[in-house]
Amino acid sequence: FFFETMCRGEMQSTKAADTAATDKSLDKNRLISRDELRSHNVPQDAWAAVHGRVINITEFARRHPGGDIILLAAGKDATVLFETYHPRGVPTSILDKLQVGKMKDGELPSSFYSWDSDFYKTLRARVVERLDKLNLPRRGGYEIWVKAVFLLAGFWFSLYKMSVNETYWAASLWSVSMGVFAAFIGTCIQHDGNHGAFSTSPALNKVAGWTLDMIGASGFTWEIQHMLGHHPYTNVLDVDEEKRKEAGDDCPMEDKDQESDPDVFSSFPLMRMHPYHKAEWYHRYQHLYAPVLFAFMTLAKVFQQDIEVATTQRLYHIDAKCRY
Repeated sequence: FFFETMCRGEMQSTKAADTAATDKSLDKNRLISRDELRSHNVPQDAWAAVHGRVINITEFARRHPGGDIILLAAGKDATVLFETYHPRGVPTSILDKLQVGKMKDGELPSSFYSWDSDFYKTLRARVVERLDKLNLPRRGGYEIWVKAVFLLAGFWFSLYKMSVNETYWAASLWSVSMGVFAAFIGTCIQHDGNHGAFSTSPALNKVAGWTLDMIGASGFTWEIQHMLGHHPYTNVLDVDEEKRKEAGDDCPMEDKDQESDPDVFSSFPLMRMHPYHKAEWYHRYQHLYAPVLFAFMTLAKVFQQDIEVATTQRLYHIDAKCRY
């Protein structure tokens, strides 16, 4: 993605440091602490843990089939990302080449997920089988591209008509039309692009992802919220931490539970999205007030969240330094 271009000027200055780090890490069974893993959390020096194995993804990001989106895993336990974004699996030989050590026992917190269960393996196999049966690609396809052209044309045509129309009501109708097209661009084109699924080309995926910036939000922030929070931990919420935050007791970033969905706790406690969460009397009406609530959440993302991520390099409980 765009960090490959942004960091190109720094590549020469960091080459020596990368070489030194590689030499230091020749022992692929060297035990690595959580603090050391977290220290490698920037695009120019990125490590990640996968099932206890620590891999150096700094250089690999440039040839990663999904683009430099892999750098979102920098400094983190990326097991959930590794499993959920590779339904066909990853050859062990690739991990062997990238490995620089192993995590010390007990260094990583316990996970909400159990990879010993057969449930996910069966589900993943069935999804892959279904895609193969329908002959559908995991990335790109003419249906996605035709839809993208239609949505972009509708957005810009609506914006043009809204701008040149001299009648207030006619301009208002065109503004509504533009809003509808913008919403679909956000849920389709940019969503697929920032997921690395719009095309097999990382560059084209990046351009598609930028359409979120075109309609007024930040694709940069969306990547962090959606791909490090929402997708890996859909509807999962650390209720105890939310209650501590309400009481003004905000623990340090390194102690925060990463397995929480920011789309859920940004609407907590008004929305109940998981059977583990305590049911309140007002939740029986959440289907009525949810559209209004989520509309305000979108405004909060544009006018608050995008700015806070740039100034604090964090998004709620998620460390955003992996993109800085």
